[in-house]
Amino acid sequence: MIGSSPSPARRRALALAAAIGFVVAGAVAAATLLDSSSSSSSEAGDSAAAGPAATPAGPGAYVALGDSYSSGVGAGSYLRESGACLRSRRAYPHGLGRPVTLFRACGGARTADVLSGQLAPFPAGTRLVTITIGGNDAGFADVLERCLFGSPEACGRRVDAAERFVRRALAARLRRVYAAIRERAPHATVVVAGYPRLFAGRPWCGPVGTIDEREQRRLNAGADLLARTIAAEVRRHRGFRFADVREAFDGGGVCAASPRILGATRPAFASFHPTARGQATYARVIRRRL
Repeated sequence: MIGSSPSPARRRALALAAAIGFVVAGAVAAATLLDSSSSSSSEAGDSAAAGPAATPAGPGAYVALGDSYSSGVGAGSYLRESGACLRSRRAYPHGLGRPVTLFRACGGARTADVLSGQLAPFPAGTRLVTITIGGNDAGFADVLERCLFGSPEACGRRVDAAERFVRRALAARLRRVYAAIRERAPHATVVVAGYPRLFAGRPWCGPVGTIDEREQRRLNAGADLLARTIAAEVRRHRGFRFADVREAFDGGGVCAASPRILGATRPAFASFHPTARGQATYARVIRRRL
């Protein structure tokens, strides 16, 4: 009927169609970004810092490991040589006031990827290692996709599954990563940064899909569970420190008046990641733990 609102099934179908175009556009944009090492973020001028991907090894070497929250996905200014890892000049490792000796963080990394691809020998004299890891093991992207484009029931089931994984399996995976880091850097301070609560608890503002305020609260509670789990495992390892970023991001979540976390955006790979200002927030919190 002309002028009537679409049915729930029709709305989901329209959202899915939009999502397909959204993801394709994101892939094209990623290729474009990697052709230029000087691409800018939506917040030109706001950055954690600028600097090269690596500096000569030496005493006090610093190694940056982890997933997209450490590589700087969402912050723009991606280094061409980082390829699909999307390492940014504006990522927090460049905002800690010391040169980055090895920048190995990679978008999409899970604990297994750190173990297999980021732990090649560290420089002798490594004194600092930073890392964010665990979110992708818990299904970060799939959870958000299900909640963004699926029914509330599908969202709830996927969040339940992610929380069961965090409670039952994540700590053991983190333990293996932390032990391997300590083996390669026996005298380093290791700062493990957590993840922010993503949502500001406001009406959905994104161009596609929807995550209502009830779902936002549920996802934020999942972030709290993730933080508690990571922090508890960090406490088991001497010389490791947990950098809890949740309070620092309060008021800057998705759909806030001045967000430091991107919502559903283009390029799609940047969705639900810290902006350049968000990376600067990470840097500030981590510096306090050094």
